[in-house]
Amino acid sequence: MSSPAPALVAGLVVVVDDTDVVRALARLNLEELGWRVDECEGGRQALAYLEHTVPEAMLIDISMPRMSGDELVRQIRARLGSGIRLVGHTAHCMPDELRAFLAAGFDTLLVKPASQEEMSAARKARSSSGMQC
Repeated sequence: MSSPAPALVAGLVVVVDDTDVVRALARLNLEELGWRVDECEGGRQALAYLEHTVPEAMLIDISMPRMSGDELVRQIRARLGSGIRLVGHTAHCMPDELRAFLAAGFDTLLVKPASQEEMSAARKARSSSGMQC
């Protein structure tokens, strides 16, 4: 018998990035926007986190070792569907790459370093990249 899926926690965002400094900067910006923030160092840790807590949103690095952000998003969508907001955080900015990331299941994408204003706008945007490289 499987246990029920955890309920979504409104106002909580999880930053998934293998770089400490990027996680710290994202945390600072997101907390100033009123979010509660948790952090994961990679895809496997993020999947384990989702076993007990489902945040309103996740800010996910695209290029991580062991499990890429787009693979993580595919697994999250397979488990949880579209109820969780998934924002890609990337240094990539070629149009073909961005389309592929959105096709993987991200709701929107932010180019690093994303400003606080861009992070705020990403909370509302759906299926867009709105990115300038």
